[in-house]
Amino acid sequence: MTKFEIYRKLIDIDYYVYFTKAYFAFNAYLKAKYSDYNDKEKIEQVKNNTTLKTKFTNLLHEGKHFKDDLSSLSTALHNAQIKNQEEFVLFTKVKINQHEERELFNDTFNRVRYFVKSLNGEKFTFTVNGYNSQPFKYEELEIKLNESNLSSTQKDKVKFEIEQYVASYSVNLQLDIDKLPNIDTLDTQEKNQIIDRLYKGFIEIIYLLRNSLFHSEVEPNSDVMKVYKFSYFILRKILHEIPST
Repeated sequence: MTKFEIYRKLIDIDYYVYFTKAYFAFNAYLKAKYSDYNDKEKIEQVKNNTTLKTKFTNLLHEGKHFKDDLSSLSTALHNAQIKNQEEFVLFTKVKINQHEERELFNDTFNRVRYFVKSLNGEKFTFTVNGYNSQPFKYEELEIKLNESNLSSTQKDKVKFEIEQYVASYSVNLQLDIDKLPNIDTLDTQEKNQIIDRLYKGFIEIIYLLRNSLFHSEVEPNSDVMKVYKFSYFILRKILHEIPST
């Protein structure tokens, strides 16, 4: 191999390295800000960090190429098909809030008693007229309903309550990204809702990308490199806006 070929291979930017450096800086901020929480809890805490969300908002309105980078990241994720724990990392399905243990429905409906609950570990359970389901993941909902002796109406009620809850924290942000070019023309309420969802969604996405990279779940190629390229661009701009004290 000639010296030219050797040096030519060195001129391309390794965005895996640059993303890693940016995430180390972000993680240092999280550790200083939320020292009493584990890694996942830190991410949930920072999703409600008003200072960071304000910086994100300012970059959306004034940052050079910031909106374009978000759009490019979404496209790159679609093309790269990166997985974290067997689930695709995509803006079309991203958790902006945390799944929590709570009662979803505990009442009588059409003279039938229902008890539908979300459980820790992103699981659910339901009791209808004495029929008790075992805990199950959302992806198993249809299977659990089909295994039950519930009527079609009863199945639909259980399905509605669970799907409505999941939709409150697992959302399709591509619809919001598509509105970014004209975001300044939207009314204040819609604009604020879009920014809040995109901020929380981006925080979740970079955490998942960090996991995929650090746990060797990605297969390096040009499509994957683009994902980490635009993630780095966005995260770098946010980090430079964070006060150092």
